[in-house]
Amino acid sequence: MTFKELSKGQINLIKALINQKNYRKRKGLFIIEGLRATQEAINSDYAVEFIVLSDDFVKKYGGKFPGFGNVKVYKITQNLFKTLSDTKTPQGIMAVVRMKKFEIANFYEGNFLVVALDGIKDPGNMGTIIRTADAAGASGILAGKGCVDVYNPKVIRSTMGSIFHLPVVEEIDLQRVLEELSIKGAKIVVTSLGAKKSYLDADYTSPVVIVFGSEAEGVSKEILNMPSEQVKIPLFGKAESLNVAVACGILLYEAARQRRALFPL
Repeated sequence: MTFKELSKGQINLIKALINQKNYRKRKGLFIIEGLRATQEAINSDYAVEFIVLSDDFVKKYGGKFPGFGNVKVYKITQNLFKTLSDTKTPQGIMAVVRMKKFEIANFYEGNFLVVALDGIKDPGNMGTIIRTADAAGASGILAGKGCVDVYNPKVIRSTMGSIFHLPVVEEIDLQRVLEELSIKGAKIVVTSLGAKKSYLDADYTSPVVIVFGSEAEGVSKEILNMPSEQVKIPLFGKAESLNVAVACGILLYEAARQRRALFPL
């Protein structure tokens, strides 16, 4: 394989994409790192602009690389790669990927199961929620204004490639969108520590949106005051609450269980 030379402009592009949210949004590009994530991107319908390999990565694979298709591939020194990488122990492969534009209307189709996020701030939680929603067969994710940037490198890394499997619409007016979905027949299920109803007693088999709130404050009062079904996960030990990504997994797999029982594959 013949490698191209990475220009100073491309090096600066990578640095800015890793560190600057506004730059990512303006350019419509984001960075992924790791072989698995790169392969997921190439096999998806996302556009991969180019791939960067370290010379150590090239030596490791001896010129026999997993299929990169017609994507441009650049090789740089291991030392330079480390200065660009956002990880402590980089694998030696990263890619620049173009964002996709998803419309909220896409969520109105069929018997959807949508995850709505209100003020999720932690990149690890956001990435894990996306990965969990993918695993549980959710239709997509709605991330309200105030959530962490979905294309933050730490979020992307935590998704383990699931960012390429389901639509994520971010920076939306979540209350307004939930009202729209409710008018179109969706059940709105809101997680709340103050709820009296267990999540096990809710019905998730019809079109449903499950709302999860911020790590510190939970779902906002504005959304809690909307017509909805409020549920909680019972706590049997001394912990005051569950991590939001864990809570998401519990509810989504209950929803998946009910749906598989009613609509087996």
